[in-house]
Amino acid sequence: MSWLFIDSSARGVLRLALLPAQGRIRSRTIRRARVNTPSALASFFVLAEVKQASGVCVVAGPGSFSAVRGGVLTANVVARFLGKPIVGVSVEEAGDLSALRRSLVDGTIKPVAYVAPVYDQEPNITKKSA
Repeated sequence: MSWLFIDSSARGVLRLALLPAQGRIRSRTIRRARVNTPSALASFFVLAEVKQASGVCVVAGPGSFSAVRGGVLTANVVARFLGKPIVGVSVEEAGDLSALRRSLVDGTIKPVAYVAPVYDQEPNITKKSA
């Protein structure tokens, strides 16, 4: 039993982890101006890990519009495509991966049909960039 973990809540930062029921948590943090979440997932997770995972855990926010939207969308698609349960957690809950793992394993956090992103402010897509 393991969970795939995706956190794109901070702009320019992507955290990925494999949260096994027991043993060492494997994680990676990618820091770039632009992060391609799907390709980062493909380079971090082994296909067998993805197929055998118990579910997908994603940080729903709060965070910036584009950052959160990308990670949550990817997590929802992966979970749906693989027929795996998905859970959404807050930035605070994702701060301690060991505690998060315990909550996932003991069922404290319940799966949902769809995780909705939580933004730290209203999206502003009408202003021109400077």
